Amino acid sequence: MAAQNRHIRGETNQVLVDVHGNIVVEAGDLLFRNNIDGLVGTGAAGGGIAADNYAYPFNLARNTASETCTILAGVHVNFLGVAMESSKSGVTEKISVATAGVFQYPMYLTSGVTVGGKVSAVSTFTAGANQGVSKAAVYNIATTPGTTAYLGYIVKTESGASYVSFQIRTAFGSGALVTS
Repeated sequence: MAAQNRHIRGETNQVLVDVHGNIVVEAGDLLFRNNIDGLVGTGAAGGGIAADNYAYPFNLARNTASETCTILAGVHVNFLGVAMESSKSGVTEKISVATAGVFQYPMYLTSGVTVGGKVSAVSTFTAGANQGVSKAAVYNIATTPGTTAYLGYIVKTESGASYVSFQIRTAFGSGALVTS
């Protein structure tokens, strides 16, 4: 996916986060903090890496279907926000991450959305596929199969829209889900 700024409006309350040099982050990626052993995967058959408090795109969450609930809970509780800049492989500098604001993302499945409805991460864990969590699309929580990894609330909707505008609610920003 090409780097893009998905920010629509509002204060972003940006924080600087560490990203490993071998991890690629694109502007607009949904990120989480790895503070739980095994939350970041090393492949469909491999185990996770140790907690290191670095930022990772959602798609690097451990992708074993048998642990879907545990992984999604870890991603939800450690949702950092939206990458505001890219980090190429080999770069070890910190990047800016928005912890607040209204952002626009494509919806994984299009359906009627309601202002005030919850937006969740897209789990693409399916039998045999184990593709992980999407870093670039979201679910309307009313859509099946949604997840309980809530990311924010819908603030704008259109009939038949394939994109949704929502106010992010991160674990570490304004209106935080948890305190750091």
